[in-house]
Amino acid sequence: MSNSARQSGAVADASAATSSSLQEERYPPFVRVTLRRWTKWYLEGTETFWPFSDLAIRFFIALWFLRSGIVKAADWDTAVFLAANEYPVAWMEPATAAAIGLAIELVGPVLLIVGLMTRPAALAMAALTLLSQAVYVPTTTNLIVAAMLVWYALHGPALFSIDRALSSGLKSSALPLARPIIGAGEWSREALAPLFMALVRIWLAASLLNHTHLIDFPMAVQTWLPTTIFAGFPTWLALITAAFFITGFGAVIVSYGLFFLIGAYMVTGAHPDVTLFPFLFLAIYEAKGAGVLSVDRAILAWLEKNILFDRDYSEIPAHWPHIVVIGAGFGGLAAVARLKRLPVRITVIDKRNYHLFQPLLYQIATATLNPADIAVPIRSLFKGDGNVRVVKGEVSAIDTAGRSVSYGDGRSVTYDRLIIATGATHSYFGRDEWGAHAPGLKTIEDGVAVRSAILNAFEEAEACGDPERARRLLTFVIVGAGPTGVELAGAIAELAKVSVEREFRVIDPASARVILVQSGPRILPAFAEALSRQAARSLEKLGVEIRTGSRVTEIASAHVKMGEDAVIETETVLWAAGVAASPAARWLGAQADRAGRVEVNGLLRVIGADGQPVDDVFAIGDTALSHAWNGDPVPGLAPAAKQAGAYVSRLIEAELLGRPCPGPFAYRHQGSLATIGRKSAVADFGSFRLSGAVAWWLWGVVHVGFLTGTRNRITVVVNWAWNFFAQHSGVRLITGS
Repeated sequence: MSNSARQSGAVADASAATSSSLQEERYPPFVRVTLRRWTKWYLEGTETFWPFSDLAIRFFIALWFLRSGIVKAADWDTAVFLAANEYPVAWMEPATAAAIGLAIELVGPVLLIVGLMTRPAALAMAALTLLSQAVYVPTTTNLIVAAMLVWYALHGPALFSIDRALSSGLKSSALPLARPIIGAGEWSREALAPLFMALVRIWLAASLLNHTHLIDFPMAVQTWLPTTIFAGFPTWLALITAAFFITGFGAVIVSYGLFFLIGAYMVTGAHPDVTLFPFLFLAIYEAKGAGVLSVDRAILAWLEKNILFDRDYSEIPAHWPHIVVIGAGFGGLAAVARLKRLPVRITVIDKRNYHLFQPLLYQIATATLNPADIAVPIRSLFKGDGNVRVVKGEVSAIDTAGRSVSYGDGRSVTYDRLIIATGATHSYFGRDEWGAHAPGLKTIEDGVAVRSAILNAFEEAEACGDPERARRLLTFVIVGAGPTGVELAGAIAELAKVSVEREFRVIDPASARVILVQSGPRILPAFAEALSRQAARSLEKLGVEIRTGSRVTEIASAHVKMGEDAVIETETVLWAAGVAASPAARWLGAQADRAGRVEVNGLLRVIGADGQPVDDVFAIGDTALSHAWNGDPVPGLAPAAKQAGAYVSRLIEAELLGRPCPGPFAYRHQGSLATIGRKSAVADFGSFRLSGAVAWWLWGVVHVGFLTGTRNRITVVVNWAWNFFAQHSGVRLITGS
């Protein structure tokens, strides 16, 4: 028997062993996988959308108070009269009571909206609301608003708040009492808020039972029950809903059910007028659950122990299949996003500790964004996934026979399935010495270095005192006119002619030359020819010089040579012409193309040196040479990597669970976009094409949507808005050597 056959047989036996170990789980694989997926989907969805719901709830509560406060402030005499006669406070002068009430109604809402001192503001507003309920006109709205405010006083605001933004820094600061106050708030969120939610459940259940007349509370008690919420409910429905509240079962079902039921009764006229606040309270109940002593919490505890294993990596069963993912780019993260919901162990290996959104890397290079705006720590993405381990290390070898990956200083890890998603780096077409003079853009370090080079060119030109050298410094050459090259050229032109136009005294930044060099006959060769021409016109309006049909033959410290004779004197050259795959083919001893991309079959399995697929080893994204686009190679785009990662995860899931595997991978092209400066872009979706301002807005929406992390999305939008309206870039920092 040949070595390859023995290796293939050993791999097949190991694969069967991992699949059978999964089949022998205490709970059937289908049940475990389904429960895990649904639960993770709900928890992740809640975590994503809750900050937006929280902001909306705080806004509408604040609006309710502000409306009353503004009315009273406009008619102070009436406010004092009401404080003296309608809702007097026995221990306080009417004018004092009116002033305190007005301050709470005007200052409290503002603090609540921005999330500053949220707990004391919510507590003061709740006290004012309960006082109005006790001595003025009792209403269900007062009760619901007061309940939500007490909950905020115990729980605090969500992510979009100043309190949450400052809490970690204040907790570790030297400010007096900062640590105990922040600690008390965290304890209240974890212990008191769930207890309060349990009390609210009983409160609502009592209202329902009173509605059915199964229990008739005294009128003094009914004043404090929100009975009108359930007006129109038949007895049987009220009893069922009360049972759900008492047991704390199905918070999601109850919340959505009541939302639509109350709305339906309002539409049919069977319900009196109801304000927005009961619906807002149901949003809190749906997102934060039924609290302590509830069936929901018991179910979640069981799921965490038996299904999710999200609390501690040490609790993950050792016999679960081990999936190793090399690379935390778009493809690797897409694969982990689905696989982490399975009963598997996952190890993510990357030589950097962050995931980078490369399509916007050029905006770091051109001083529009900060590195932290388009990068996120890998560990933070999986902090809630106990079965995912992140390892920082550079892979040096892969042993497919021994099913192990070597990384770092002699460390290694074994795998049952291996996904290689290591991306690509610069390619100088055999002229690696050009790299010293023409840096490319693949990492944050590259982006910061290029930014420093561009900004230093302006600074050196201002200070050098030599007109010839100043002209050379203010000549920027970009080699390669794909999307990255085009976007770089447009951004540098805008930087010179808009952002720094009036900041220098000796040189005129607007005189800078930006030259885009392309060896082919036109720029953006992957786009339709009409869009290529439109992009060229847009660049020329910005003053960019386009030189097509020009092959670079030499790059030195002070010039670029094209062909035999054409020379451009410049000290700043940027490379956007070619890429090469990572050393994955060398690690594997596998077949690869000229760019180093590993050859894969239709299932994205790596083709070994013997021409046979290596079971349980997959390559995706820029690492792989896949002909899954109508027979053509799949382009090196973020959507292509994400599609491949999602496909491999589905394939592995089917194999582990003994299900039919999906068909061969087929790449679905979702279009190509490139921006050319301010309010100009091109978008190619095949039969549907856009250019100009509409394409620019679409480009912005798509890129913000693809960003990882809510913070990054918000920061990028704010920076773009500032740069657009102020025509000023605030990230012009020269750092590094």
